[in-house]
Amino acid sequence: MLASGDPYQVEILRRKGRYQVRITVEESPAPVQTNPRQGWVGVDTDVTFFALCHVRPGGNPQAFATIGDPRLYDARSTQRDALVGRIAVETVQWAKDRGAGLVVEDLQFIHDRDVSAKFNRVTHQFNYRALLTAVEREATREGVALRKVQPAYTSIIGRFKYQPQYGVSIHHVAALVIGRRGGLKVRRRALQRVLVENVPKGLRLWMQTQHQWNDSAYRKNDWSTWARIQRIVTKHLASHHQYLHGWLAYRQTIVSE
Repeated sequence: MLASGDPYQVEILRRKGRYQVRITVEESPAPVQTNPRQGWVGVDTDVTFFALCHVRPGGNPQAFATIGDPRLYDARSTQRDALVGRIAVETVQWAKDRGAGLVVEDLQFIHDRDVSAKFNRVTHQFNYRALLTAVEREATREGVALRKVQPAYTSIIGRFKYQPQYGVSIHHVAALVIGRRGGLKVRRRALQRVLVENVPKGLRLWMQTQHQWNDSAYRKNDWSTWARIQRIVTKHLASHHQYLHGWLAYRQTIVSE
């Protein structure tokens, strides 16, 4: 740093009779080495791990993975920083090995109602921010393209549209939706570029039998459609003493493909 003449910032902290020196430098982004033709890796964030889905350019999943550490749930600050850094490195490398960019949740939407349900404790929000910030920093260093998307309703869409098809965890289908939302070509609606996720035919027909479907009304807002589906299905399952997390096993009794 001294030889190159690049600016840097030094911070000296005293804690319990010991000194800690922190040096901050401004890094230049590495040249992008990933290619959109190789698809995108969607990243769903949880308290202690990332769920990943490599989405091909056509929108289909190529591979799933989980990278994390359960110790992150209650680790001390110094240990947490190390764990977060390692998880970020492994995540970026997983995408880089596939020549794919990353699609992550946008931090500015952390307080949205649908998003904050996952992070209803302050420590959870801290981990959420730390993990995504570390991934963004590592992607910049490694030349991995990174896009940010609003994560609203990704778990809902994943549960009802993709989990029955691929049989993976709710986190992995959420990662699939995130990857599709950031990586696929989209069409313009209401002056915003959004990816419209169509409701599967079987689920749409079942909603009609419940007198809860109107094509003209539900096509106005893609996300509100999925929110309404969740409410109706949850209510129906409760009437049969079932819960939403058991939807995958119960769906065959009410939805015909």
